[in-house]
Amino acid sequence: MFVRVKPKPNGKKSIQIVESYRRADQVSQKIVRHVGQAITDREVEEMTRLAQSMINEMAIEKQPCLPFLDPIKLLKENPQKKESSDTVKIKNIREEQRIIDGIGDVFGKLYKDLKLDKLIGGTHKDEQWNNILESCVLARIANPVSKRRSASLLEEDYGIKIPLEKIYRMMDHVADRESDIKQRIAQTTLSLFQEQVDVLFFDVTTLYFESIETDELRAFGFSKDCKFKEVQVVLALVTTTQGLPITYKLFPGNTYEGGTLVEMVKDLQTQYAIKNILLVADRAMFNEENLSSMESLGIQYIVAAKLKALPKSLKSDILHADYNEEVIGDDLHGLKEFEHKSRRLVVGYSAKRAGKDAADRQRLVDRLMKKVKGDKIKVKDLIPNYGSKKYISIENGSASINQEKIKADAQWDGFHGVITNASDKTSSELLLRYRELWQIEEAFRISKHDLKMRPIFHWTENRIKAHIAICFLAFTLAKQAVYRIALQQEPMSLEQIRNELLHAQSSVVIDLASQKKYMIPSHVTVNQKKLYQAFGLKRSQVPYDLT
Repeated sequence: MFVRVKPKPNGKKSIQIVESYRRADQVSQKIVRHVGQAITDREVEEMTRLAQSMINEMAIEKQPCLPFLDPIKLLKENPQKKESSDTVKIKNIREEQRIIDGIGDVFGKLYKDLKLDKLIGGTHKDEQWNNILESCVLARIANPVSKRRSASLLEEDYGIKIPLEKIYRMMDHVADRESDIKQRIAQTTLSLFQEQVDVLFFDVTTLYFESIETDELRAFGFSKDCKFKEVQVVLALVTTTQGLPITYKLFPGNTYEGGTLVEMVKDLQTQYAIKNILLVADRAMFNEENLSSMESLGIQYIVAAKLKALPKSLKSDILHADYNEEVIGDDLHGLKEFEHKSRRLVVGYSAKRAGKDAADRQRLVDRLMKKVKGDKIKVKDLIPNYGSKKYISIENGSASINQEKIKADAQWDGFHGVITNASDKTSSELLLRYRELWQIEEAFRISKHDLKMRPIFHWTENRIKAHIAICFLAFTLAKQAVYRIALQQEPMSLEQIRNELLHAQSSVVIDLASQKKYMIPSHVTVNQKKLYQAFGLKRSQVPYDLT
């Protein structure tokens, strides 16, 4: 990587971090990061220095610590850490390598504590596959990239070539043991609560491919990432109220998300022996088939209600009822309970939510107004504006803004409700439980963004399943780490944990005079010390002899 100063037409200069790469016989360049724009020579100089420091930082952070490539083991077969008492001249010291060992130390310890190191059989013959699996999981936490790029990093950063084919063969073993892996993950979570979990969250998302080829699993469907031109799969996830994973299930990409709930409930009962639970889900699961099925299976539920789809008389009652005021969480709510098909319908009103609903709608209307020409809107201009379409009327091939639809929508600002068959909880408890559903939404955010579960670059069903399983293992480690640290120390996000551990480094140095090699650990920060302590580890700052 290098710093590029590029003149702009407006007279400013853009400072960029650029990386060269080879594609076939041609060398191309891509922009890694825009640092900023400068006007004066002094600003250019300052931003260039900043960019160079960013390059140095990225060069260090891109080396994930892989458990079967312990840097000390690379230098000595049977290493023993011993303090060095040698007299060494500073002028003879050279740094040979800088190692990021925090990820391997902490997450490697957690990986073994959760008994995930024997997932692919338990024989000596299976050891290499378990090692490669552990490495891929930890590497995804440290630096989530494709399997091909991970293999390249091993060769570039460690001087050791592990054939990409071996990673793919490991993935085939993982696909064969997908059910066992999910069982083990469920057990790691349930063991924290002595097998007693009474409330579970359920939600669905979509994962897209960089492809348009369809098969039994990959299909076109409604994309939550707005990637409607690519095929996808549907991922259903179940977690505890703390966001700790229980299990997941893959469905074809054209599966209606409301049709995934009953299958997951049956899995919870048969495969994981979870019986007496209260399942919380969003409004996509609100249909009579789902509710009746859960009742027949003996499952209690809290499902967001589609208030605008209720019978006209009930909607009128909701809009004109007198509401009792209660504090839910940190917000004042109006609460009222109704009956719908012999079920409890709990409706709440929040002034804070009303303000947000009004602002969201106004943003959509403003987007429409920009397209108005002569009181009309061209229909072709509405194609990308999916949310805005509900506020327009189409007549004779032209569209116009329907003020009556906007007014009708505005009367529901601030209202939200849940439908439930739970009889032992108050109205405020039910709404509070539903509000906690953000935990599973955060789970999808971590999986998709922090661990880069998508886009998926594999094409066969087994490889797709293996990729999801590896990401799910990484997500399990991430959530377990966040949960355990919050219990023992001040809460830290995954990004904070990862950043601290990526800076827990050691330098391998050589004495040119004696050819002896030494390991010099980096300074231990307060947060690094807390992280190590949370997992029963201690990070030494004492240099030691490797030879």
